[in-house]
Amino acid sequence: MNWLDSHLHFWDPQRLDYPWLSELPALNIPQLPSHLSDEVEGISGAIVVQADCQPTQGIDEVHWINQLASTATFPIVGIVAWAALEQGADIIPYLKQLKQLKRVVGVRRSLQNEPESLFHNSNYKEGLLTAAKYGFTLDMCVRASQLPALNSLLDWLFKQMPEARVVLDHLGKPDIANKEFIVWQQNISELAKYPNLWCKISGLPTEANWENWNINDLKPYVLHALNTFGTQRCLFGGDWPVVNLAGGYTQWKRCIEHILASFSFLEQQAVWYGNAHRVYLIP
Repeated sequence: MNWLDSHLHFWDPQRLDYPWLSELPALNIPQLPSHLSDEVEGISGAIVVQADCQPTQGIDEVHWINQLASTATFPIVGIVAWAALEQGADIIPYLKQLKQLKRVVGVRRSLQNEPESLFHNSNYKEGLLTAAKYGFTLDMCVRASQLPALNSLLDWLFKQMPEARVVLDHLGKPDIANKEFIVWQQNISELAKYPNLWCKISGLPTEANWENWNINDLKPYVLHALNTFGTQRCLFGGDWPVVNLAGGYTQWKRCIEHILASFSFLEQQAVWYGNAHRVYLIP
């Protein structure tokens, strides 16, 4: 079956600055499409998500990914770019610049390492709404403990603009390693009530025990997402190369293949391929 990976990263620390990589030496090397092609065959297409380089380099990152796309052995069909949404209305010139660049389909300002106050900040909320009005899909990267704050933020956003398109990265980063499930389950059920919120089945191996996770550790989380959001609002993401910290791309993909095996062909096709096209408005 075709699959469009909705969540990949590429970086080259010799080209752009990624401060967070200094804490992960195993990843602090160039990670390019050619390296992914050496590990994985058969990707039908990919959406590349910004990788938290220095904020001043957000546009440079988009230009660089577009350069990579010209020689990649698989199609790079979309880019989710960095955007400093806390700038409020001042982000408009930047968003206009992004609109002129190839492949940019969404924006992300990761909140996973930010204080909860940013979820309620009026400038941030205005920037988020402005990006949605400019037609960008909004990726939200938060931790499980932040899901109630995200719920409050999205309640506000969808009241302002019901047609906004939002994607929750990594199932809200549940703490699988410590088997924290019940509170996460309740919060995900609450979030799934928003019809224009979608959920990426991505990033779970690095939320589990990196050394020895197995399918039974991840399956309850994946099934709950599929059952609450439905197969029409879940999409697969490899989270390469971060996934290499916890077993690698192939192990993760096989895990999802096994979980999805009990679903119909059309449901599987939606998760692997169709939903990414729909939420990111990719032809």
